[in-house]
Amino acid sequence: MYSIKNKIDILFINTSTEKKEGYLMKKNRLFFSATLALLASMMVACGGGAAKSESKVENGEQQNAEKTDSEYSGMKIVLILPGSIDDQSWNASNNAGAKQCDKELGTKIEVVESVPVEEFEQTFTEYGEKGYDLVMAAGSQFDEACAAVAPQYEKTVYTIINGTKSESDNMVPVFPKEYEGSYIAGVIAGYTTENGNFATMGGESNLAMVHLLDTYEGIAVATAKERGLADAKANRSFLNTWTDVSIGKAMASQMIDNGADTVFCYSNEATSGAIQATAEKKAKFVGFAANKNEESDCVVASVSMNWANVYPWIIKGIKSGELKGAQEVGVKEGVFETIFTDQCSEECKKAVEKATEEITNGKIDFKQYFSE
Repeated sequence: MYSIKNKIDILFINTSTEKKEGYLMKKNRLFFSATLALLASMMVACGGGAAKSESKVENGEQQNAEKTDSEYSGMKIVLILPGSIDDQSWNASNNAGAKQCDKELGTKIEVVESVPVEEFEQTFTEYGEKGYDLVMAAGSQFDEACAAVAPQYEKTVYTIINGTKSESDNMVPVFPKEYEGSYIAGVIAGYTTENGNFATMGGESNLAMVHLLDTYEGIAVATAKERGLADAKANRSFLNTWTDVSIGKAMASQMIDNGADTVFCYSNEATSGAIQATAEKKAKFVGFAANKNEESDCVVASVSMNWANVYPWIIKGIKSGELKGAQEVGVKEGVFETIFTDQCSEECKKAVEKATEEITNGKIDFKQYFSE
């Protein structure tokens, strides 16, 4: 049985052996042209088609490559990160979201990592001057610099991930409700602790961090007390760094020495230090923002941020013009993903499932946990 390719090969052989003179040459050219036209129609009928009409399947959805290219690949987009994409935390998860967006939508997001605070405004200005369609930056620490620069470049949309300021029409902050994720982490901690003593650490003290730690501590202590640990309590410390591993390790070590048996730290690279101390002192750790389960056996579970679900939504909304003003995303929008280890009991898993459902359905009043 011949394939279409076999037939094409045979036709090329036959036509190349014809005499190259007189009307035979002319006849051959006419025959060859007609045959190619016939084969082309056969290929289209069989679903072959030209390259531009091919489609691809990604994540179970069929996407038209030509449409993807025309809609999103021409957008000039940059993602600015305050830390390294190898931090196994906030920066890594945001970078992964951008890469997934490139894969899904055909965008070509430029990623600039480890930008220091003193260069925030300069970097925003640089991409505004270049005429970028969308300038994104991951971290609430970018808020002030964005508010200072964005109004000067009205044709560029500025989006701060974890931001709250929307002082001009081209500022579209997207705030992940991290306290929803930390609530789930707190439930896990409440089922993990043996003595009811929790150590919690944050990179720096800002309102978003305070709210997520308030929520984590509140539900962790409440869960532990429900389990009969009447004296359950939480102790908090701010590291004032996102990158210094030694500070994270020293603070966690001290808090464990003071009685804590379950540790939570949200401080990007510095979190690795806290995990090291937790492992050395035989305590337990609940991961947050990224999957920490493979980093050490002391990690019982992780509540990871799945930015792959968010970045495509942002790009589509900006492109269509439908995304305007301050936005919030959380458990309902698929931002958080709980990843268990074998150390989690079935009781703990069921409690997390229940909590996730209650958050999704809006049945939890988080303000009850906020201290400010």
